[in-house]
Parts: sequence; C-alpha cells; structure tokens
Amino acid sequence: MPGLVIVGAQWGDEGKGKVTDLLAETADVVIRFQGGNNAGHTIVRGDEVYKFHLVPSGILYPGKLCLIGNGVVVDPKVLTEEIAELSRRRIDLSGLRISANAHRIMP
Repeated sequence: MPGLVIVGAQWGDEGKGKVTDLLAETADVVIRFQGGNNAGHTIVRGDEVYKFHLVPSGILYPGKLCLIGNGVVVDPKVLTEEIAELSRRRIDLSGLRISANAHRIMP
C-alpha cells in the first residue's frame, strides 16, 4: 500500500499545511505526526477562513480519517477550543482520532 509523507523543514508550518490541504482531498487518512500548537496554518475556502493548530486540515473533507499522532504535543485547552470552533461551524468531526500516546502539556 503506497503512502505519501510531507516533510519540509524549509517550508515552515504554513507551507506544509497548504500542501497537506491540497493533497488531503484525494487522501483516505490525514495525519499530524509531530509538533505542537505553537504554530499552525490557515486554510481559506471561498469566504471561509479556518485556523488550524492541532487538528489536521483534512477534517474539512467529509469522510477522511484525521489523526493526531504520537509525536504531537497536545495542549488540551487549545485542542478543545479548536474542536469547539470547528463544531460551531458544523464541521463533521467524526473522523478525528487522537493517539493515546500523544504528548500532553499543561499550563
């Protein structure tokens, strides 16, 4: 089974986010595999602007499995705020999964 991984230290978070979003439409699974909420990326769809810090942008495509993986540093407060905002905007979050081995940070 072939796979595609986007790694690009020279691109910065915004660049990787845009490439990931471009490819997410045809992917089955979109995984955030490292990093934390101290950065993120913005996706613009028509008049809608989405700001992502932890949730993979593939969540905007219905039917995608979106994983927050082991290497991600999760701030529960930031994650719950991001999920609440996506929910408020009626984004289907049923495909979102969070690894039990993801790192957690607290204030």
